[in-house]
Formats: sequence, C-alpha cells, structure tokens
Amino acid sequence: MLYTIIPYEVIFEKRDDIPTNYIELKMGNKQLVVAKLSNGNYLIQSMYSTNPFDYLDTKYTPGSIISIY
Repeated sequence: MLYTIIPYEVIFEKRDDIPTNYIELKMGNKQLVVAKLSNGNYLIQSMYSTNPFDYLDTKYTPGSIISIY
C-alpha cells in the first residue's frame, strides 16, 4: 500500500481501467479535483486548501455535485 500524493499513473504504467477524465478547478482559495458529468455538472473527487474551515463547508465535500456557471 502506498501513501503518497504522486498520481498512480506516474508510479505505475498507464492502465485503461483508471479514469483520466479528472479536471482541476480553482474556486476561491480551494483547489478542487472534479470529474465532468454528462449533464454539464461536476462531481467533486477531492479538495485541497490551506484553510481548515474550507473542509467544513458541505458544498465541497467529495461526492458533491457542483455547477460552475
């Protein structure tokens, strides 16, 4: 088991079973990793922030769906 921030694809060879459709978005001081859904919305995979209070905001929890319009 590896505990690292280095992406799986960098450590191991490219595999077709790993989704590569993730996008990084910046919203305010939050860095979000999202997957685009078919209806134009985005599914949050993870969030990075230096502000601990950002992690308490339920709008940006992993699994939430957001629209950037």
